[in-house]
Amino acid sequence: MADKTRKVALSIIKYTITLGVAAFLLWYVYRDLSLDDLLSHFYNLHYKFIFISILLALMSHYIRAYRWNMLLEPLGYNLKTSRTFIAVMVGYFANNLVPRLGEVTRCGILKKNDGVAMTSAFGSVVAERALDLLILVFLAGITFTVEFDTLNSFVAEHFSDKISNSFSLSGIAVTSFFVFVVATTALIVLFKIYRKQLHRNAFFLKLRKFVHELLDGFLSIRKIKNQYKFWLATVGIWGLYYAMLIVIFYAYPPTSKLELIAGLTLLIMSGLGMSAPVQGGIGVFHILVSSVLVLYGISAEDGKVFALIAHTTQFMTVMLFGGISFIISLFMKPIESNVNKK
Repeated sequence: MADKTRKVALSIIKYTITLGVAAFLLWYVYRDLSLDDLLSHFYNLHYKFIFISILLALMSHYIRAYRWNMLLEPLGYNLKTSRTFIAVMVGYFANNLVPRLGEVTRCGILKKNDGVAMTSAFGSVVAERALDLLILVFLAGITFTVEFDTLNSFVAEHFSDKISNSFSLSGIAVTSFFVFVVATTALIVLFKIYRKQLHRNAFFLKLRKFVHELLDGFLSIRKIKNQYKFWLATVGIWGLYYAMLIVIFYAYPPTSKLELIAGLTLLIMSGLGMSAPVQGGIGVFHILVSSVLVLYGISAEDGKVFALIAHTTQFMTVMLFGGISFIISLFMKPIESNVNKK
């Protein structure tokens, strides 16, 4: 009982800290803008583009659910995209409340309603996130190459201290790699010595099963039957992310004349911002996006307003449709026939 209470207390402390950081960053960005100033900007918005952005966001989430089904299919699960979509939206909803909770939550929804093993589902989510990270890095490389002059000044201004300490960081990396090699070697030796005892240990057998199922989920991308549809869905997801930002350009008059390449730059920055370990990327998203817009000739105030519009649009979309999805998930009847475990 004491351990459970301690875990709950630590979770509350962690939640409070991340929420406090997000609130501070948001205050820091908008401390110079009054509520009247912000409202005056919102009065001039073309809201039809906001609604289009919301529709594009929902389409991207639905395609993500479709792609997730393709990752789960090689593991023996045949799911309806509509049901997986509910899990995806609940996951996004949870991430806006507690950082990193969404991945576990959406796996839990599938386990509850469709009988998908948590380890398999989570392994597929890890594969999905790893793929998205690689795509983000790939797009960042292309963007930095095309927009080198513009982005070089941004990197130099915001990360010059880190760049100047690259030698010390290299030393840390080498040391970490050496420790990793030594530790791995020691574990291999110990495993060979105590192999027979471990294979009779109930905890080890459960751990091995857990790792095996996790790896199955992670490596499921190699076993996808229709690779063409999978990669087309992946392109669709990122294409819609890009379109969501471009549409917001037209919703806000000061950014309506921006070139399309600026949208690609913002896609990278928004991706980094949303991956920050705070609720919904609050604060970090606004800092990165507003800072980059200044490099494209947008005033600091207009950049901050655009960041607020773009983030609020997606945040409220997730909170509304994610909240509705959560309620629906509570009343969904489990369908065991969806599961054809091999």
